[in-house]
Amino acid sequence: MALKGRHLNYALWIFTVALIAYFKFFIHEMWKDEWQAWFVARDLSIPELLKFLYYEGHPSLWYLYLKPFTWLSSGSHEDKWIQVAHLLTVTAGLYLLFIRFRMSWWMKWMMAMTYFVFFEYGIVNRGYFWVILIFFWIIIETKKGESKSPLYGWAWLLLCQTEVYGVFMATGVLLYMFLVCENKRQFWTQSTWKWFAGGVLLFVLSVFPRTSDHLSRVAYAKFEFTDKIAVAFQGNLSNTYLLGSTWDTQAMGWTWTGIFLSGVVLAGFYITFKGKMSLFWTMCFYVLAAWMFSLFFHMGGVRHWGMGFVFFIGMVELRNLRMSREIPAVMVVSIMSLFAIWHGFKAAKTVMEIPFSNARQTGTFIREKVPASVPVVTLNKFESVPVSGYAGRNFYELPDGTEFSYFRWVDKIYVPTESELRLFAQYKGVGGIVLISPTPIDSQRFPNARFWQSFDKRNYKNENYYLYSISAQ
Repeated sequence: MALKGRHLNYALWIFTVALIAYFKFFIHEMWKDEWQAWFVARDLSIPELLKFLYYEGHPSLWYLYLKPFTWLSSGSHEDKWIQVAHLLTVTAGLYLLFIRFRMSWWMKWMMAMTYFVFFEYGIVNRGYFWVILIFFWIIIETKKGESKSPLYGWAWLLLCQTEVYGVFMATGVLLYMFLVCENKRQFWTQSTWKWFAGGVLLFVLSVFPRTSDHLSRVAYAKFEFTDKIAVAFQGNLSNTYLLGSTWDTQAMGWTWTGIFLSGVVLAGFYITFKGKMSLFWTMCFYVLAAWMFSLFFHMGGVRHWGMGFVFFIGMVELRNLRMSREIPAVMVVSIMSLFAIWHGFKAAKTVMEIPFSNARQTGTFIREKVPASVPVVTLNKFESVPVSGYAGRNFYELPDGTEFSYFRWVDKIYVPTESELRLFAQYKGVGGIVLISPTPIDSQRFPNARFWQSFDKRNYKNENYYLYSISAQ
């Protein structure tokens, strides 16, 4: 008997979650951004965590959500625990898409299988699926008119605690509600915008950068300002909604082809939302907000730009497209989705053929070959965090000579001398130390360092590691 209607949606939901789970637990290797959030949640108290967030540039929700799972892990199989935690958000978000959204089942299936929803946000363990989960729920409640749910206000506040793109989405939906509201004065008597304002204020207080160095690291000084305009324009349009249509999708650059296709995307928005212009202007607002953020704060990349595609999914749900009556709009949505599906297929195929990173292999080697009494010192703690996670032990950094798990993006890398490494080994009362570096070390700076093992096979994230031993004598 063929599956129809609601039963088909349930089947697609279960199948998609199972497919993502397979990739997460059996193929995907966690990289530094995934481990960083886990270590921050694990090793900082909640007050310390909240004070730490402006180094991260992300609001609190993902870290606070991970905190109870760090208690459950008890220091063992930590990679599995973070993936379980993330999979729960994926399962809930896809439930809203497949079961609660009213768009056609085949359109839901296309949206779910795009690179963004399936791979970048579904397989990779970051907080972005919290954006999807809360945003989708707000879309569902917004379609009802004035929501009666007591959680509706909290949803607006929490969406602003996911990512800066959650703030853009919340602002966009609020703009849409204002545009469709017949009594503008009555709109301002609703509590929704007050919850939203509280969420924005909390966002600013928690993540606003307090050091100019934090901003300078994301300024992309290699570009002239005119180039930044073009890169941000192409990134937030053709690189997002026609993913993979130009050679520089993953790179920081732009082409006239990409600029032209970005204009085509804007035309596609008009075709899609022509029957409901309030959604068209809402979509344009989000693109403008994301473009300005890319231009003046953080240029981003496909992972960041893809939040715009998530917003597009929400706008399509509000649009209530019907295949028989709005073929041009359906074709636009389908073409954009097919570009992202093909890119997702290539990404999944790549990680099945080559490792996502060399961190797991390196960490496993250290766990099995390096006694717990022998300190592992890193020359670049930013790059070695995932190795530390898979090794199940903290590494050391100099000049402080202290153990670390997480890092601060504003920290500078200190490269010690060989004599400092020897002194550290003597201080620890061991015969020598293991040195880990993401690149081969300078033999002139470390003339007595003995090469031990390299982990530099081709991998998705280009994360390689080299191990050396240095005697205390």
